[in-house]
Amino acid sequence: MNIHEQAALDWDVAQTIGVGTSIEPLVRALPCDHWLVEPAYFNNGWVDATPDIWVRKGVHDRLVTAANALPSGYRLVLIDGWRPKTLQQFLFDKFHGEIAAANPQMSATQIENETLHFVARASDDPTRPSPHITGGAIDLTLADEAGQVLDMGSAFDETSDNSWTAAAVPPEAAKRRKLLLDAMHHAGFTNLPSEWWHFDYGNWIWAWYTQRSDALYGPISGPGE
Repeated sequence: MNIHEQAALDWDVAQTIGVGTSIEPLVRALPCDHWLVEPAYFNNGWVDATPDIWVRKGVHDRLVTAANALPSGYRLVLIDGWRPKTLQQFLFDKFHGEIAAANPQMSATQIENETLHFVARASDDPTRPSPHITGGAIDLTLADEAGQVLDMGSAFDETSDNSWTAAAVPPEAAKRRKLLLDAMHHAGFTNLPSEWWHFDYGNWIWAWYTQRSDALYGPISGPGE
């Protein structure tokens, strides 16, 4: 059994999880002693990307816990949090096109399934929302003490097998992935197995992996909406 078969998320399970109803607000994750902020999509100039990282208050608090759990010499780098539906659709279309172009032998169903390993469909449906639109998903990586972003064995948003958390990457990258995973687990997050950088708290993915019947967070409007 390969890593895909062991750990891939079935996106349809969202409909089996109770809708999140928390009114906990989004808060801005500003650069601080705990982390650096590198909003990748805004820096790339992509549609409707925000210049700041926004997450639910409970996610923010747990990120502080995760940062404090890292060994000396490591810092979190926050890449993306809450994102609007328009950006989610742009990302889905972008990745779908890239995967289709790189795999002409794949059927339409195979391309769709491969795309879903790396990006959710755009949805603000409370019964199956895109994880990032809930404010309960965070993308992040590690930097050293000087702020240099570290090699994790694949690039952020790389649509390859190397992006799976359990992939056989070089030893130093594997060590860093484990440090990040351990710190985030310590703070109560779950990891999306197909993306070493993606973690959830409070949304339906988190509920599924922690065997809860209900999510805490459903879709939420972003700052200024």
